Amino acid sequence: MDHSIISAPFQAPIKSKRRTCLGCLGRLAIAGLALLVVVLIAGTIYQSVASANDLKRYPPPGKLYQVGDIQMHLYCTGEGSPTVILEAGAASPSLTWFLVQAEVAKFTRVCSYDRAGIGWSDPASEPLSSDQVAEDLHQLLQAASVPGPYILAGHSLGGIFVRSFTRQYPSEVAGLVLVDSSHESQNQRFPAGYTAYSQKQNMTYSLCQALSPFGLVRLARLWNMMIPKSIAETPEGQAAMSTMYRSTFCKAAYNEILAHSESQAVSPASLGDLPLVVLTATATWEAIPEAVIQGMGGQAVFDQLIQVGRGLQLELVGLSTRGRQVMADKSGHYIMWDQPELVIDAIRALVEEAR
Repeated sequence: MDHSIISAPFQAPIKSKRRTCLGCLGRLAIAGLALLVVVLIAGTIYQSVASANDLKRYPPPGKLYQVGDIQMHLYCTGEGSPTVILEAGAASPSLTWFLVQAEVAKFTRVCSYDRAGIGWSDPASEPLSSDQVAEDLHQLLQAASVPGPYILAGHSLGGIFVRSFTRQYPSEVAGLVLVDSSHESQNQRFPAGYTAYSQKQNMTYSLCQALSPFGLVRLARLWNMMIPKSIAETPEGQAAMSTMYRSTFCKAAYNEILAHSESQAVSPASLGDLPLVVLTATATWEAIPEAVIQGMGGQAVFDQLIQVGRGLQLELVGLSTRGRQVMADKSGHYIMWDQPELVIDAIRALVEEAR
């Protein structure tokens, strides 16, 4: 018997069903892709409109000045000399200083500013080294006709930037206040477990670059979780956060992390006999959750991290023969929020000494 005659009628429906299933999957894939495109377009529109509304609601408190091929934001208040320049930490807008600036303006002129891509300043075309950041600040002060001498106050990574400024323009600096400052070689000397954990955390900014243009970071209110409620609910805090939800912010923040990595090959330069106050936060370590401690390798690694961190702060004090340390025993990393009076008093002392 010719079995092909019997089997043929049963093969055609099977092939037909396969084609039908493949066709359904194809249509589903196309529909899913179309839906994704619609969502991304809607997210892009949402991000653009929300950013424009934020800018109308929270215009720059200071003025914009041309520095090279970008405009940079500088906010000056008060009168008198020497002028105090406030340098924010990594990925932090100028308004993180609002509690300090309001009080310092009562006894001298004080200026805060936004680095490229942060706050109300235009983004730079490429990552900036600490030397380039210092040069940009110098050009900004010249463009705004803000003469020296300057008292420079730098928080966290800003501490490296103000020391770079001092190294390049020593005759224009009358004193330094380092507010829980970073140290140039800290990543080389911190325990490997902490460094690895920190690098994973920094990937947030890399992911943020991809998600921010579509409004996803804004929808998640990511940065609200990282700022104390007492600060976030103030008008200045809300204005500062509005700048952190712009599409360009995440790239600028990541570039600053790269700039810090590049500074690791440079040892802190001597400050000679320049007046120097180093404010060190002692409550920073107390606020770290147990899960984070375990994530970096456990209690032994954490204890080593604390010991190295304290040593680095003492090294900063020793950069000047006139260096002194003030312990901020009620502060986390942002001393200007937790104990602003310590920062204000340190600045006041250097201003009076310079006068």
